[in-house]
Parts: sequence; C-alpha cells; structure tokens
Amino acid sequence: MPDSPGIYKYLSEKGEVLYVGKAKNLKKRVTSYFQSASKHHSPRITKMIEQAVDFEWIETNSELEALILEDNLIKELQPKYNILLRDDKTYQYIKVTVQDDFPEVYSVRKIVQDGAVYFGPKTSGIDVQHLLESIRRIFKLCTVKNISLDPDGTPLEGACVAVKIGGSPAKRPCLDYHIKRCLGPCAGMIDPAHYRASVEGAIEFLKGNYQFAIEQLKQQMMQFAADKKFERAAKIRDHIGAIERSAQKQLITDTHISDRDVIGVIQDSGRNFISLFQIRSGRLIAQERFTSEGGEALDDVLEAFLRDYYAVAADIPKEIIIPIPLKDRSILEAFISNHATHKSKLVHPSIGKKDDLIVLAEKNARSFAEQSKAKWMSDQKRTDASLVQLKEVLKLVDIPKRIECYDISHLSGTETVGSMVVFKKGEPAKADYRQFRLKTTQGTIDDFKSMAEVIRRRLNYLPTPLPAGYLLRKAKKADFDFIKKVATTQPINDEALDVKQFYVIEKESRPKPGLPTIVAFCRLRNLDEKVDDISSLWVHEDHRGQKLGTHLVKKCIESSKHNRVYLDAKKFFENYYLKLGFEILRKAPDALVEKVKRAKERTHKSFDFDPKDLVYMAYQKRKKDTSFDSVPDLMVIDGGKGQLSAAFSVLSEKFPGIPMISLAKRLEEVYVPGKSHPVALPNNSDGSYLLQRIRDEAHRFAITFNKQSRDKTMTKSALDAVPGVGAKLKKTPSFAFWFGAGHSTSFAGRTYSDYGRSFGETDS
Repeated sequence: MPDSPGIYKYLSEKGEVLYVGKAKNLKKRVTSYFQSASKHHSPRITKMIEQAVDFEWIETNSELEALILEDNLIKELQPKYNILLRDDKTYQYIKVTVQDDFPEVYSVRKIVQDGAVYFGPKTSGIDVQHLLESIRRIFKLCTVKNISLDPDGTPLEGACVAVKIGGSPAKRPCLDYHIKRCLGPCAGMIDPAHYRASVEGAIEFLKGNYQFAIEQLKQQMMQFAADKKFERAAKIRDHIGAIERSAQKQLITDTHISDRDVIGVIQDSGRNFISLFQIRSGRLIAQERFTSEGGEALDDVLEAFLRDYYAVAADIPKEIIIPIPLKDRSILEAFISNHATHKSKLVHPSIGKKDDLIVLAEKNARSFAEQSKAKWMSDQKRTDASLVQLKEVLKLVDIPKRIECYDISHLSGTETVGSMVVFKKGEPAKADYRQFRLKTTQGTIDDFKSMAEVIRRRLNYLPTPLPAGYLLRKAKKADFDFIKKVATTQPINDEALDVKQFYVIEKESRPKPGLPTIVAFCRLRNLDEKVDDISSLWVHEDHRGQKLGTHLVKKCIESSKHNRVYLDAKKFFENYYLKLGFEILRKAPDALVEKVKRAKERTHKSFDFDPKDLVYMAYQKRKKDTSFDSVPDLMVIDGGKGQLSAAFSVLSEKFPGIPMISLAKRLEEVYVPGKSHPVALPNNSDGSYLLQRIRDEAHRFAITFNKQSRDKTMTKSALDAVPGVGAKLKKTPSFAFWFGAGHSTSFAGRTYSDYGRSFGETDS
C-alpha cells in the first residue's frame, strides 16, 4: 500500500463494502488493524475485521480530501460497520450574498440556490471563523446583517446614502466603524458600489488569491511582535494558518462542477492499468479499476476502453475527462452518446482543475499497478515459477534462492549513496538490506565508478578461499631463520623478532629439496594495552597477484583481541589498504608514532624513508554480518550495459563465480556480461515481474537513504570539523560571535587563521 493519504474500504467475501475509513498514511493505518494493539478495538471493528477478506483504497492529494471522500462514500455506500451520519452537518461553507445591496459574508451548513456565491466545503469550523475574521479585518467588511438601501429615508449626518437594518432606519454606525475596522455600510457611510468593490476583493481572496492578504497579515504580525504585543501577534499567526490551510486544493468535492467521469491510464510491466473516477453532483462517489494486456500504443488502449466500457455502462455522464487527445474523438463521442439519453463529450484538459483530476486518477492507476504486482508476488506458486524461469533463461546452475540488487542515488553528485536489497525465495528479506555511503565519488557524477565501489565493498565481506596449493598458518620456531633472513633485507628489524607474532603462507609442495616453503608472511604485535599493529607484510615476487597479502592482513585482523587494528604504510600503498576497509587517521596513537620513530633509527640505511611519506591507518572491527557473509545466487545491477560492465569488472577480479545481470529501466531489458543484446525474457513474464519488483525496491531504498543523508547534512555546521569543538562550545554566544554563521571564514576582512596568528598560535 502507498504511504500517501486516502481512503480504504474493507470488503466481505461477497464483495460488499463493510467499512470505509480515511488515513493520513494508508499503509500505516491499515497495518494498525492487525497489530497487537488491535485487541483494543471496539467490538464493532473487531467483528468487521473477522468478516473482511480484502480491501481497496483510493489515494488523495491531502488528508482534507481524504476526509471529504470518506464522508461521500459513507453516505453513498452506507457500510454496515461505519457510524453513519444521517444529516449534512459535516462541513461548513462560506456564503457571500452578492444579490444584496450590501453583501454579507458568513458561514452556513447548506447550499441554497438563492443567487449567493458559496465557497467550500470547509472541514474545520475554527478555520472558518479565523478565515471570516481575516476577511473582515483585511477588507473592512461589516458584521451587521440585513442592511439595505432606504430610498424614502434621510441619510444620517455625514452619510452617503440612507439605509435601514431589517425594517428600521439606521441610527448610528457600529463599534467596528469607530475603531476603523469597518467601512460603515450599517450607517450609510459608503455607497453600495464602493462597498461592493471591497466585497469583490474578498471574493477573489476566497477564490485562492491569498498572497496579498498573507503578506499584509505577516507585516501586522511582525509589527505586533516588535511592539511585544505577543498575544495579538499569535492571533494573527492563527489567521495566517487558517488561510494557508484553506488554500489546499479540493478536487474531491466541488459544488460548481457537473457530472463527469475522469480516466487515468498508465502502462507498467507490459500491462495497461486504468482508473476511472465517477463524479456525481460535485462529489466523487466511486472508483473503478481495469487491466488489459499491453503492447499497444496508449491512444489505442484508451479508445478500446472507451468503446468497451461505455457500450455497457448504465450511468453515462455528459462529460468524460481523458488523459490524452484522440484522433477519432468525434466518432467516439457519437458512439458513446448513442448509448446515453443525452450528448456526451470527451474533454482533454491541459491545465486547471480538470487536469489535476487526471493527475489524481493516474496516481491511483499507478498505485493499482503496484498493488497488482504485490498480489501477484504473494502467490507462492508464481514465485516459484518465476525463480525457475530465471534459472532457465539466465542458464544458472541452481535456482537463485538469494538475489541481491544494487542501485546508486545522488543529487547532482552530492550525498552519493548505494543500496543493497535482498530477496530470499522471491520475498524481501529486509533485515539483510544494507546501505553504502560512497567515498570515491562524492562531489562528482560517475554512476559507473560508484557502482564499482559498492560491489567491491560488498565483495570484501565474502570469505574468499586461498588459491589452491597454499596453506595459511601461524609461524613456528622452524620458520624463524627464514623470517630473520628476509628481515635483514627488509625495513622490519626495528626490534627483536618474535616468531609468535607472525602468520605465514606456505606452498604445500616444495619447489626444490631443502628450500623453505614459505612464500608470504605478516606480523601482528601488541604495541601497548590498546594498540595492535600490523606490519612486515612480505610476499615473494614469484607469488604476487594471488591476493596472498590480503589473506594475511585479514587473518591478523581476526586474530587481534581489540576492536581496532592499526598500521602505518607508505602512501603508495594507501589505496591498497583502503580497498581492504582501512581508514586514514587524522591522529595516530602515540604507540604507533613511537614505533615509527624507532624504526627510523634502527632500519638499514638502504631502506631509509621519510616519516612524512607515511600514512597512518586503522581498521574498525564490526559485528559479524550474516547478510554480507552470505554468497548471493544472483547479483542484479540497476542500470544498463555501462553499470553492468563496471560492476562485472570488480566481480571478475574478486569473486568470479557469482552470476550477475543488469536490468535497464526504459524497456525492462535484462543484460548479461559479454553480450550486447538483452536476453530473451519477456517483460510481462513471471521472471521479469520478480526482477522489476526487486529493482524497484532497491531504487526506493537508495532514494530514502539519499534523502536522509541530505537532511542530516543540512543540519551540520563547518564547526563540526574543528577538533575539540563540541555541541556545547558551538552554542556558546561568544564563540558563535567569532566563529559562528557568517564569521566562520572571515570577519572584518580577515580570516580566522589571521586571528590565530595575531592571538599567538598554539597546538590547541
């Protein structure tokens, strides 16, 4: 179900509507009926849930529209388990009596055909009162009722015309006139023509031209706040809120529109999905949904639907709103009119409320398509069939029980993130979903490089076996002489060697009798009670390129008793260790720095090095990740041949045995590595539906993470990167004055580094 507002209907086994409800979030609301808290439902709702076997929904643009639609459907369908409203006292309308000499503006509950102008419905009575008060304040309208011209009367002193209130002549202006909040029609201080001009302004305001009024009220509010008249400022703030809420477009109910049908059509997954709204007497009373097989052009689909549906429809309106223009519109209009008692017209809007209704209908058609996919996937037999089809079409060894899909999301190169979603036996395993905050492509737009990084980081977690013929073990006393001999030619003899600190890889078969079998080794030693150091990594030149060093480093990490393992390396090897999951340190532990100093003093001159050429790094151990440790049966890349090529190059390098494909969104084409043409998997087949669902879930997960990252970044400050500055210091007024917003880079033309020099720089 969607997360948007709308209404939902519970259906019985016979298809009868048992209950209609509204929701701000459809998914959360319907889910709440089946959670543990549902035991607190009333007996009426509990019984309804016992009888319900299915549900439907209609999406709306706002919660207000959902409330209006809920009321319409309750009155139309009379559901058994709803509390039915027996009268029309649900909404309020604002009435302007334009037919009177001095029009009045007030609220009513019913619409009467008396020549007045009505606005609404309004669901909040408080908002209506705020709105009326704002109108009277801005346009200086009078609150006195039943004012009319008195042709036989004598105007009051200073008045323009003679008026009467009810049947009696006016005696004096009202209080609002004296405090300059009224134009004085109650005493004839303004003639009907000029007063009507103010009323016309109020009508334009009620039609939606709010901006001028809101600006005027905001100025008044700011002035009251500056004068410390906070209660009056708060009152105007409430008026502004009421106006803005009234500005919400209400498509569900409109007292001015005629009977009409609204049709939305979308094509998805090789099928056509159609949503039809029935609007009668200005109210949306029902929604009908239809599907058909795809493959045809959208105009052909729409023509076929209009022909088939209105040939048997019992209720045909005078106006049918369609989403696209049709060449044979006049012929279709004649065909539909022949099946009705009146002439029916096909209308294709481009702007305005009718176009908004089309957008809403298409939104519901799209939701219907997603619902259909979900219902299709809930059929276990079809799920099993889709997995078998993927095995056969992709020529896999086994049925892909674990499928992983990857996607990239960014906003113009910023906050680039990746997602991994997992489906087990055709169903989403959300506990296994993972997110990646990319490191190599921040600030740039490079989807290929981003995808390669995600795949590399994901594969780094897989336990890769040693190449055949090699054995990794802890060093023995018998290995000491060989390690010491190598150490005399390598810059590792900074301290006395302890063979217990080494791990070695040996070749299982000796190349020549008497020669050692050790071809690589690495050292893990404890520098102090908190620091374990990896060093002395050596691989024989004849055995390089088989990732023996990677296996040794990972073994050292696993063997360390600390959660963090450190190393120092020349900058030339920085990328090598980054790919293994190490991170660069801003400040290295003292024990590691001291070790480097001792190595500088003791190392052989021929291997002299500059400490400035070193980079300090650390690996943060994490809890065992069962998702990352599991080998996928199939890896799916969201994208075309370019993304697939970038991802497959990493896969071939690190773990070539895993099948990989990509799914291009434009035509839902499936590509495999090494082939320029897509595989023969129809986009409306069971296997294709499964891949599309997995791809859509990866896309949703990536976009959600990207949005969360952007929201988090917006709350960051440049001061967060300054060592020693925490949340408390950042909020200190004196600190914020010098280094806060607006002064973090310069103040009075000088940078804060200039101030550092003038104040006397220190290490802190």
